[in-house]
Amino acid sequence: MKYLFFSFFIIALSCNQQKKETTKIKKTENKETIKEEKVENEEVIRTIVKTHENLIVVLKNPKNVNDAKALIENSSLIWDNLVIDKNSLKVAAIKVPIGKKDFWIERLKSSNIFSTVTHNKQSAINEINYLSENTFAKIRKSQCSGDCPVYELTLFKDGKVTFIGIENVLIKGKHDFTISEVKFKKIQDKFKKTSFGMYLDSYVDKSLVDYPSTFITHNDKQIEIKLWKNVPEELAFAFEALEDILFEKKLIE
Repeated sequence: MKYLFFSFFIIALSCNQQKKETTKIKKTENKETIKEEKVENEEVIRTIVKTHENLIVVLKNPKNVNDAKALIENSSLIWDNLVIDKNSLKVAAIKVPIGKKDFWIERLKSSNIFSTVTHNKQSAINEINYLSENTFAKIRKSQCSGDCPVYELTLFKDGKVTFIGIENVLIKGKHDFTISEVKFKKIQDKFKKTSFGMYLDSYVDKSLVDYPSTFITHNDKQIEIKLWKNVPEELAFAFEALEDILFEKKLIE
């Protein structure tokens, strides 16, 4: 009987010891698990630290995507992607260092590569896209070595006009006005007589370095003109009808 009791005692002692060891192992595992969770959480915190802010840029010349991208990357900024990619409109998302947003907005605006530099918000992208879709025709005149007028003119499908005078114009800055239905119809008729979509994208003589470029945009196509003697007559007439708006408003001479 004594031997039987002693055997039970030994078995109970062994079970208790095993239970303690199991409990100890579980506690060790729990500690390791908690430690791993802390490490994972620390990694998540490091990942979400904000180092850059987002901007969008609208290219003045949609054919110069490579030049625009090179400018961004050579400035140690990040070129993200094209958020609007049309023949006549290229809008890119970029990243600038945090706290430097205002500095880069002004810097990039003065680069003559981008027509718009603003905060990357869906509302801004929607507005840019809306204005593009509702534009009937657009003119942009570049600089030259002399006193050539430098400006941008946008004629919208509802007859509204936006003029931005830059250099060698009678009135500088942005001016909005509306033309009459008769005038708008005259311009429409001139453009209907063209084969705009069939024309070359460029009428440029590369030897004419000091001459200004005239960019005409219509129906999601942009044409650059530097040598007018090679331009189709109908296109020249359409341009003149559009530019006449500015002479009538005494914005250029």
